[in-house]
Amino acid sequence: MKKLEGRVAIVTGASSGVGRGLAKVLAENGARICACARRVEKLEELKAEVEAFGGEVLPVACDVTDVDQINNVVAQCVERFGGIDILINCAQGAMEYREINDVDEAYALEAFESGPLASMMFMKACFPYLKESGHGRVINTASAAGYDGNAGFGAYGMAKEAIRAITRTAANEWGKYGITVNVFLPIIATDFFRETQPAALKSLEAKTPLGYIGTTEADCAPLIVLLVSDEGGYFTGQSYMVDGGIHKHS
Repeated sequence: MKKLEGRVAIVTGASSGVGRGLAKVLAENGARICACARRVEKLEELKAEVEAFGGEVLPVACDVTDVDQINNVVAQCVERFGGIDILINCAQGAMEYREINDVDEAYALEAFESGPLASMMFMKACFPYLKESGHGRVINTASAAGYDGNAGFGAYGMAKEAIRAITRTAANEWGKYGITVNVFLPIIATDFFRETQPAALKSLEAKTPLGYIGTTEADCAPLIVLLVSDEGGYFTGQSYMVDGGIHKHS
């Protein structure tokens, strides 16, 4: 029996990058996936890829800055699959290099609304079903850019650190219902990144003791699968660096 057999997962930002990779691996482990993003054509490609190995994906268009669209995703997921066991929040906008002096109110709000606010609204909408599940799991996505205070990513970093804060609060409030809430900070490289930014990739590789930067499917997803499985029931309120040892803690 597959580790996530019978589980239902919503994955936001599933059209590309980390969200797409996690949706695919969760499906490989038996979960039925409600995949949402703005680019429906990319979700349809994911659906076809997952169906090719016997998995199941419900694609739903969603702008995560619109609460009505968030509620629609949850409603469609429940109608199709009967409940929700897992929520993976990967969506995030405002990812441009923009120093603080160049950040205007609209851009800062874009970062906030598409990141921590959207994550919280998805969590709130999913809560009744996560509670009913008896083994609800929430995984949020932060970034080393916020943790390290990387120059040029003030708005993005602010949003990502806010996601870590709401994760800790939800872990405290929802633990009594058997719901775990964790956040991960991935440093991984997509094929597009490898092809278009070889210098940046080489710089990152030089920082990790392992000498390479991993991928979502091979190096990030195994942790997420563990955390959302029955085996992950004792892990909550934590931030997990998935970075090949770039950030080392005592």
